[in-house]
Amino acid sequence: MKSSKIVTLIILLSAAVGLVKGQGIPSGALKVGAAREIMNPPASIFTASADQFRRFSGIHDSLLVRSIVIDNGFKKVALVSMDISKVPGGARFIQEVAAGTKIPQEDLFIAATHDHNTIQLPANDYADEYYNIIKNSTIKSINDANAKLQPAKVGFAKGKAYVNTNRDEKIGEGYHMGYNPDGPSDKTVAVVSFTTLSGEPIAIYANYAVHAVVMYRATTKDGLPEISADLPGATAKYVDRHFKNAVTVWTSGAAGDQNPMFMSTYNQDHPDTQDEGIGGYAILDVQARRLGEEIVRLVKSIKNTDQTVQIWSKKTSVTCEGQERKYPRNPDEPRGGYLAPTKVEMVDGDPVTIPLHLLMINDIALAGVAAEVFTEIGVHLKETSRFDRTMMVTVMANAIGYIPTDAAYLMPSEKALGNSLKPGCAEPAMIDAFVQLMDEYIALNQKAN
Repeated sequence: MKSSKIVTLIILLSAAVGLVKGQGIPSGALKVGAAREIMNPPASIFTASADQFRRFSGIHDSLLVRSIVIDNGFKKVALVSMDISKVPGGARFIQEVAAGTKIPQEDLFIAATHDHNTIQLPANDYADEYYNIIKNSTIKSINDANAKLQPAKVGFAKGKAYVNTNRDEKIGEGYHMGYNPDGPSDKTVAVVSFTTLSGEPIAIYANYAVHAVVMYRATTKDGLPEISADLPGATAKYVDRHFKNAVTVWTSGAAGDQNPMFMSTYNQDHPDTQDEGIGGYAILDVQARRLGEEIVRLVKSIKNTDQTVQIWSKKTSVTCEGQERKYPRNPDEPRGGYLAPTKVEMVDGDPVTIPLHLLMINDIALAGVAAEVFTEIGVHLKETSRFDRTMMVTVMANAIGYIPTDAAYLMPSEKALGNSLKPGCAEPAMIDAFVQLMDEYIALNQKAN
């Protein structure tokens, strides 16, 4: 695999020197702009839900949408991340953002941080009101970033941070959310750094596999949780403070089975749950600082940067056989936790389509998946990728839910139990689809030579 990646790099370097002949991909001088916009829900929404864990006493720290716009004179792409559980509105949202920014849908690379400490739109009576706030903030963030375009260079680096852990712990008769330090866990921190021509950071696109749940269910004010951007927001703010003028866009890697090492609600799926309450913010701060320090170190370590770039973006999807519960869920049955069932009888269901999106910046591959992907699948993609500089970005628009590994179905992991995907399809199908897109990108460059 190493030799094939070296050949790929040679092909790309020979193509990325100006306008590519024939049917190749044009390259040009990179320009980059970045911006952030607050997207807090109005106070009227905080107590709208009947669910205790969907009501909030207030806002502890603001939720943001952060955008990076990249342009090489031939193609313009927006990389966006928002502090919310999932991108709202599906295809409608992407269409409306495209209309408001004049950037084609194919070139909107939008993901959620999968923050659990904010309003869940589908379950809220004020969904339309908050949807419009998120949409308008996203459009403004992208347009502001576009207005700030300036000559730039791009680089890539990866390191490690020991902030996450596998969460499939054997509790009672099943595997539930807990701490499994011996389970699969990808510690890789990956960053794409965009700097001015003199080397000052403009924007950092960071990626790490961890759920944004340090403060999930923590009662910190008036017996209720507070809205918070959690680990992604705190990490991004740490990096922003360090580089002052930069915008850090945090994205979730393959974190479907990864939780933070420490959470405010310790043992949340055990009978002896402990809630650290407001003390949880100290737990959040120390983990955000460790992750943020690694991102800062990586950005400073980058020596090899490109000013002339090719930008290529393409969406695709894979469809797998589906399954569904043979019997309807008992409304009194816990949906998760140590009291949840450990066996569910499944029958054939409707096929499940998984949206995918590949963005290439020279030999940097951003593989977007509209789902929560278990960590080993992300590792396997990076091992199989045609490019060493690859990251998997999850919880993209139109997210379908969890994509477990086949091994997780055998345990069964809590998130594999009752999953609408049959085992045996999603992982190989997604990896094959991404590799095919990468081969298409490489072939376009080969034609130019």
